[in-house]
Amino acid sequence: MMRMNRRTVLGGLAALGASVVAPRVRAQPPRDRIDVHHHFIPEAFRRFWSAPGRGPTPPMMWTLGEDLADMEDGGIGTALLSIFTPFDVGTLDERRRLAREINEAGARLAADHGSRFALLGTLPLPDMDASLAEAAYALDHLHAVGLTVYTNVGDKWLGHAHFAPLFTELNRRAATVFVHPTTAACCRRLVDDVPDQVVEFGSDTSRCIASLVFSGTLTRFPDIRFVFSHGGGTVPFLIERFLGGTSAEVVPGIVTEGQAGAYAPRQPPGGALAALQRLYYDTAQCANPVAMRALRSVVPTSQILFGSDFYYRSAAKTARALESCGVFDRKELDAIEGGNARQVFRLPRT
Repeated sequence: MMRMNRRTVLGGLAALGASVVAPRVRAQPPRDRIDVHHHFIPEAFRRFWSAPGRGPTPPMMWTLGEDLADMEDGGIGTALLSIFTPFDVGTLDERRRLAREINEAGARLAADHGSRFALLGTLPLPDMDASLAEAAYALDHLHAVGLTVYTNVGDKWLGHAHFAPLFTELNRRAATVFVHPTTAACCRRLVDDVPDQVVEFGSDTSRCIASLVFSGTLTRFPDIRFVFSHGGGTVPFLIERFLGGTSAEVVPGIVTEGQAGAYAPRQPPGGALAALQRLYYDTAQCANPVAMRALRSVVPTSQILFGSDFYYRSAAKTARALESCGVFDRKELDAIEGGNARQVFRLPRT
């Protein structure tokens, strides 16, 4: 009889609350997926948040063993590690030190596990000098495949002039920047009983994209590849507002009219739709038919990357959701699961 260990079973609750245990379903067949949205928790991050007065403490559920097991179950060949330096907690020196320790911990994991992990370097924003120095260290010395930043730094979104020195350097390097949402200072705990992540993460992703598009930032820094979490937030549903006083065949053969008048934003060169179609979007926590159909209507499949949001969501569940959503054929799925990310992050085939 086949022996089963703890990693081969999946526990859950049935609809009526009865306990059930079923064999864990392995993604079949493994396709060497690349997970671009994959969190880890180095010890430095735990220490930083355990200091008195730092609360509320973010979840710290990550372990290396569970991470590797989830990658195996989900057919993940390479996971791009990301975690973030807070911009409003601790002193500048503490944030500088935290960013360095996070990046070195991620680089060690990548070195210790071959091609299984790659680093997305974090930056101690809003400090520009420290962020420029850390970006150079992560990219040149730790061989990070990209950098990761939040959608906002308190009251500034990425299209703000504050970020121009950083983007000038990253544009020179033709770097890839992974953008993860956080709640803006304006919008914390707005609705009782609704955690910020439920609404604000998607909304702040959209604010950030709008900031980049309509500030002209994407035009000034055309060689940066921006990857946005969670399918671009609510952007597909705001397409008429992004189009402003213009119109476009978002769906071939059907003209979509933008909202004209006083509330129409000034369009960037080539129009907002072309700008949106230059960006990249991951599938983390949105690999469902509603979100994927909307995203696929706005951008080509070449702009969509596999992201699981581990440890909040498993790679296997994300892969099954993508395969069952009915939006993509097998060739498109192969590109989303790995081929697109190899090009965006310049990853070799393993």
